[in-house]
Amino acid sequence: MKEQPVFHQPVLVKEVLDILAPAPGKLIVDATLGHGGHALAILSRIGTEGLLVGIDRDPQMLATARKRFEAANVARSRYRLVEADHADLADILANVLAPAQVPAPDALLFDLGPSTIQLLDPARGMSWDSDQSLDMRMRATADYRTGEEIVNTWDTAGLAQLFRDNADERWAKRIARAIVEARAAAPIRTGQQLGRIVAQAIPRKAWPPRIHPATRVFLALRIEVNNEYRTLEEVLPTAFDLLKPSGRMAVICFHSGEDRRVKTFMREIAQPPTTPWPLPQGKAGPARARLLTRRPIGPGAEEQAANPNSRSARLRALEKRAPDPSDSR
Repeated sequence: MKEQPVFHQPVLVKEVLDILAPAPGKLIVDATLGHGGHALAILSRIGTEGLLVGIDRDPQMLATARKRFEAANVARSRYRLVEADHADLADILANVLAPAQVPAPDALLFDLGPSTIQLLDPARGMSWDSDQSLDMRMRATADYRTGEEIVNTWDTAGLAQLFRDNADERWAKRIARAIVEARAAAPIRTGQQLGRIVAQAIPRKAWPPRIHPATRVFLALRIEVNNEYRTLEEVLPTAFDLLKPSGRMAVICFHSGEDRRVKTFMREIAQPPTTPWPLPQGKAGPARARLLTRRPIGPGAEEQAANPNSRSARLRALEKRAPDPSDSR
């Protein structure tokens, strides 16, 4: 019997569909395609007249998403899959949709961070269970420094700051010292090695109740290796500018560092722009966007029970304000 592919279970699918409101004929961009779970749900709403553009920098994710679409009998004409970093979103759309004039997307989705399948793949070295190299790159061909390089070359101060800034690790300095001491005896090569070092550096009574004590350290390293925060801060304003007027953007985050950056961006762009005093014609200009989520949306009890990995997911969204003809008067 032919082995069936294993697909990652997407989170907050109903909520994403409710917010993005995909409809027949719409152009939707899933900028973090993964295994295509959200994309498949969107394809079911946009009909044969619509188009989905799926972007992922991991070729394995793209291949699996294509299998998922094929298993659901989705015609290839209804989607375009692109192996690229979503930081290059503007160029991606121009190249994929050329030579015709590039239409603005009706909606954009970002489901941040790796899938569970990527995290648990020993070859990627993203987990404390891995007995293979601490690579941690989302795309193996990327010219990024690896997690192994960072833990074996950065000094104590640099490692401590990395763990604090990227993952709010309370024991950052103590962990950094333990890593530097351990590597003096032998290089740290695998996730299992690093996981043991971190666990031993944190007092047993201070271990978090539901996660491995090295979780935040691995998170901080993965973020640094893949430039996740820098890419996020660059792509959000680009994505917003690309949106069609009245278009919508939704972002799913899984930890506080991501969520802070998304929240800050959305709140700032949903505020009226500052205007020098005295205000022209006595009023400030309008905000460029409308928040669709005053507070982040999380999974309900039923989804958390069915998919425990969803419990930390948080969804934020906004709508790009359509120009008001009166604004130019």
